Amino acid sequence: MAMEKNANKYKVNYGEPVGMLAAQSVGEPGTQMILRTFHYAGIEATIATSGLPRIVELVDVKKKPATPITYVYFNSDIEKNFEKSDAMSKKISEIKVSSLVKRVVENFSKSTVKLVLDKQALAAEELTPNQVAQKIAKLMSVETEVNEGNILIKLHTKSLKEIRVTGVRIMKKVIQGIEDAGKALIQQSKDGSFYVITAGSNISEVMKLDGVDKSRTYTNDVFAMYKLFGIEAARNTLANELRKTLEEQKISVDDRHLLLVADAMTYSGTIKGVGRHGLSGQKNSVFARAAYEETVKHLVNAALFSEVDPMKGVTENILVGKQIPIGTGAVKLAIKKEDIKKVKSGE
Repeated sequence: MAMEKNANKYKVNYGEPVGMLAAQSVGEPGTQMILRTFHYAGIEATIATSGLPRIVELVDVKKKPATPITYVYFNSDIEKNFEKSDAMSKKISEIKVSSLVKRVVENFSKSTVKLVLDKQALAAEELTPNQVAQKIAKLMSVETEVNEGNILIKLHTKSLKEIRVTGVRIMKKVIQGIEDAGKALIQQSKDGSFYVITAGSNISEVMKLDGVDKSRTYTNDVFAMYKLFGIEAARNTLANELRKTLEEQKISVDDRHLLLVADAMTYSGTIKGVGRHGLSGQKNSVFARAAYEETVKHLVNAALFSEVDPMKGVTENILVGKQIPIGTGAVKLAIKKEDIKKVKSGE
């Protein structure tokens, strides 16, 4: 009985404008986010985009989030052991040559590039100059030599451009960890288990590591989740990220509104934004498209190609002053011809 009572409580009445309610429920709190200030705690505060910028990023479906984050969880035999978890974080953490080098000295007359290494950075990553030199030699197919703790790279060219380009490419090379995974930081949850937060979203490569719990590992990059798990995972990620962003701002929105937004963006099998390049720009109604953005373009194209507007939506009917098909406007009454005669005759 209790379940039936709760189910009836959340039922939607026929003709209720669920889309408008969802839009209001997300849009109105968005105006508050501009005014609110909120202090975040923990490591996520330094790397996560939050508030209105994050909402805009989600509904516009940016291909790459400004601050991608991956939450990597481990299997039960690893997550309670700090040493094993720390070893896993080192396997994941992306280390580029640039993070280990103080400065680059190019000698164009001798065709060499000298990397002056940062000893503290090397010690922190538990690397030696020889290890770095060997990795560079393998990745770039160049001759390397370690001299007084620095790396000398010999190039077989006199071209100034090639020497400069080679120096730049070397600095971008990943010598340890997973490319695009970002810096990995080990964290501990309330139950004492360890997990890793990374400032990147190469989740497909992270999943390949032995010991990673694939059922819990997650990224806030919607497109990365879509490519790896499919459209339903992308839909869940969108809804979850919207809810999380609003909750961080102490704003409560019913999950049904957020799920409807996520459903509308993903029901076609691909991810579409809500703007003129997505849902709003692809409506069947000419007037609905013209009401959002690029008004003249839509009206001219409709005239050129003899488009017909079915006038079944809300926006287009408001524009022309007709009754909108929601609420009581969604109800159609029919009467038999014989009954009309009876009414006219006074019966």
